[in-house]
Amino acid sequence: MQINWPSNLIEEIAYRRSTLFLGAGISATAKNEKGESPKRWGEFLNDAIELLNNPAQTKVDFIQKMIEQNNYLLALQAIHDACDPGHYANYIRQVYSRPNYKASSVHELIKEIDSKIVITTNFDKIYENLCNDHGYTVAHYGESKKILSNIKCAENLIIKAHGSVDDIDRIVFTQKQYYEAKKTHPEFYNILNALFLTNTVVFLGYSLNDPDINLILETVANTSSPSSPHYVVVKQGVDFEVKQYWRECYNIVTLEYGPEYDNLEENIANLVDQVLSFRQSKLIY
Repeated sequence: MQINWPSNLIEEIAYRRSTLFLGAGISATAKNEKGESPKRWGEFLNDAIELLNNPAQTKVDFIQKMIEQNNYLLALQAIHDACDPGHYANYIRQVYSRPNYKASSVHELIKEIDSKIVITTNFDKIYENLCNDHGYTVAHYGESKKILSNIKCAENLIIKAHGSVDDIDRIVFTQKQYYEAKKTHPEFYNILNALFLTNTVVFLGYSLNDPDINLILETVANTSSPSSPHYVVVKQGVDFEVKQYWRECYNIVTLEYGPEYDNLEENIANLVDQVLSFRQSKLIY
């Protein structure tokens, strides 16, 4: 299934009036020298159960039940609260930093879109490492002044909405950490609201049950008019009722590709071609 990219979205991206929002599915396209890719939510949590210190079977049963129900945040909170913090931090580094993942062709294509602002809930450094030599500024959710000053300048900006693996004490990964971040840094979430009000937001690398995206949408629900929707790119097979819910509650239109995750790359490549062609025709640089 090929995405029929809406002409209004092509125009918004071409004029850099859009914001790209990258999720775990984009990081999952990267590989290291061993051919390994970053773990997705389910795999990460199942492996993290091994971190628990002599857990009662009821605790393990609860976590596994939450994983089966895709209640990933509650499963992770239970794991986080029941294991040694040093062991937990080391596990995150082993998963997201030490394997030395290299940017994929999907990352390259996203960079070629040349969006003024890219936001990501990923706390790996795959995309920002790709952009290191090209004048991009990277700012975290606790750096609102830096974000604001760079929104107003010419350089591209990468916003790490959930922090970075460089500072594990400040990453936002559990439900409790999210609410703490909202309480401590309300100005950042005001900036997110403003971006959703003034930009067309395109979510890439998410499924509709990813906790990352649901946390963000709790903050920015109802932040645009029905005639100016946001977009989420997902693998085909989403139930009509779910797509309707996202449209009515979050003003987000679902764009489906498929049948496999690997088909994402060709669809983003097609998007890049259309955006660059539009810019050329309108002399946009």
